Amino acid sequence: MQDDIEFCPYCGNKLSLKSNEGRNRLYCEKEKRFVYQNPIPAATGLIFDKEGEILLVLRGKDPSKNQWCLPGGFVETDETPIQAAKRELLEETGIYVSSPTLIDINFQRSIFYKTSILIIGYHFAEYSGTLAAGDDAEDARFFALDKLPTLAFTSHMELIEKFIHKKIPAS
Repeated sequence: MQDDIEFCPYCGNKLSLKSNEGRNRLYCEKEKRFVYQNPIPAATGLIFDKEGEILLVLRGKDPSKNQWCLPGGFVETDETPIQAAKRELLEETGIYVSSPTLIDINFQRSIFYKTSILIIGYHFAEYSGTLAAGDDAEDARFFALDKLPTLAFTSHMELIEKFIHKKIPAS
């Protein structure tokens, strides 16, 4: 994915590849520094209703438009992953969440964004508000675990399975 970046984001100089710590990395001769490409952090949440059904949203935009997934999105520069998950859940579902527990952090390559993504998954034990699809979600509803639609992202299914089977890493 290094092929997509040609110019230094700091000065605009053309980048080259230079060996560093056993890897070829993008390097700016003018700035005398490496230009690191890091994964984009995203946060998502698992919310269950009183019947044990899980909340999913129908994506209204690409990637994976018109497919179901956990509510969530990218972590902004000025927020923590928990704040991002709470914000995204509110924007996409109208639900306020609390009492988070980290489930896991999954790695996923993204062809759409031409980079990799770290998906930080939380279980929120409590929620309030009125369920309503919003922001980039076309629909939001609870599904029985044995009647889940095919999910847009395998990382979301992995988080659900880890939570269900209690394969949650110790915090």
